[in-house]
Amino acid sequence: MNYVVFDLEWNQPSDGKASRERDLLFEIIEIGAVKLDSEGNKIAEFSETIKPQVYNKLNFHIQKMLGIRMSDLKHSPTFPIVAKRFLKWCGDDVIFCTWGSQDLTELQRNISYYDMKPMSDGPIMFYNLQKIYADHIGGEAQAYNLESAVDNLGITKDIPFHRAYADAYYTAKIMAMMNKDCFYKGRSFDLYHLPRSEKEEIYDVIDSESLFVSKGYTDRSEITGNRKLMAMTCAKCKKRSLRPKVRWFSSNSKLYYGAAVCMVHGPIKCRLKLKHSDQGLVYIEKTMTYGTYDDIEEIKSRKKRLKEKTAKIAAEKKMAEYKES
Repeated sequence: MNYVVFDLEWNQPSDGKASRERDLLFEIIEIGAVKLDSEGNKIAEFSETIKPQVYNKLNFHIQKMLGIRMSDLKHSPTFPIVAKRFLKWCGDDVIFCTWGSQDLTELQRNISYYDMKPMSDGPIMFYNLQKIYADHIGGEAQAYNLESAVDNLGITKDIPFHRAYADAYYTAKIMAMMNKDCFYKGRSFDLYHLPRSEKEEIYDVIDSESLFVSKGYTDRSEITGNRKLMAMTCAKCKKRSLRPKVRWFSSNSKLYYGAAVCMVHGPIKCRLKLKHSDQGLVYIEKTMTYGTYDDIEEIKSRKKRLKEKTAKIAAEKKMAEYKES
């Protein structure tokens, strides 16, 4: 088993929106990667630029950051050619590693855009080194860019940043300095392709937290009306359903909070996200975190404040309608 640490550079329209004719928002223009063996030793490198087929002009900010022009890419191979070379170079028995969670999804979106064979028919487990680094130093994942992590760890900056190979190179350097226990806790799942059936749904338990990812459904009512999917559970004792201390509540119909208590393992904070896949399906990510009774009281207070706020807005709306009539 090997690790493939990779990074992508992509172009996008100047207004940040894909058109109806060009429904690929981020068009990959460079792939860079470092392959490591199971001991973390570098065994191979990959670096190729790609000739754009979707956008014929480089976004100004992309051009400035990468230091390249469209003319520098005109003799490069197209994405399908480079992607096939890259995936062949990766091999079969690999774990992908990236800085952040977006690259693996965008790689699959570009593959889908060109009607290529999918990388996988379901979720892909990978290591998000940005998240793992944040856990390593006790911070928030999104707070650290790659260069600040390199500086913090005292890694020598011997090649310029902001090209695909360079960023993969530095990410691999950071990976080599992380404790292997961090990787166990920091595994992530790319959900471009959802579980195809209930048997393939994700149940992942790490220390004090569990993650559940459902298969896709055509309508959200198939989820909200499903008692099994909406159940609050204890992953440690595998009890399917606990009696809620705070029933699910939400302010935006997409993110729900609740709380329950397991008689064996104590208070559990519950969070449920309703999401949409690229294929138009609805699914949930449900996180159950073991906490304290103070956490339950805080969730109760949050629900009460939301209820009071909703009632106030409804009363103000009713008064406004009364005055207009």
